[in-house]
Amino acid sequence: METGWINSDDSELLNSVMRHEGTKEVIYARIRSGRLPVAPGCDAEACMATGLWPVYLDSKGYPTNGVGHLITGNEHYDPYAGITDQQAMQQLAEELQEHMLNAQSIAEMKGMEPAIDGNYVVQRFMTELCFNIGKAGYLNFRNGLKKLASAVNGDGNYSYNNAADEHLDSKWHKDVGSRAIEMCNTLRELDG
Repeated sequence: METGWINSDDSELLNSVMRHEGTKEVIYARIRSGRLPVAPGCDAEACMATGLWPVYLDSKGYPTNGVGHLITGNEHYDPYAGITDQQAMQQLAEELQEHMLNAQSIAEMKGMEPAIDGNYVVQRFMTELCFNIGKAGYLNFRNGLKKLASAVNGDGNYSYNNAADEHLDSKWHKDVGSRAIEMCNTLRELDG
């Protein structure tokens, strides 16, 4: 039997986050087509000409670079000059580690331990949701977390489908659309 938690370098988690946040090539294409605005102060054309990740504005208008990294102003580099692939992947690894720990903390707070050990699908779901909206944002999903904990613990009150429905009844779903549906479908598959 599988036990424990995923690692922050879990290939399925990385692939899902990259698919939903966008690779450098996807970001370049969206900028060139005008579907992704460039952050003021970033010369996206220069970044793209030299193979760097430019700073763009996410769906909420926040400056972002790399794989969904929100610019905080606490970076130890000038993100507006663009970042290398190595910097983007290092940034992603650090953030996934942080969000995995946040997901573990939420699981413990919501009484999912030890049943969630080895339930890598739920662990990935919770980690990616923390990555997408932060721990504080995810803690606002009171009913979704209640139903998810019930499904994880197998107490018979709620199923993974119930938890998925509850997560989709949210502003998050309205904001991210198909990403939310795809993520919730991974939970639905656990009901068989």
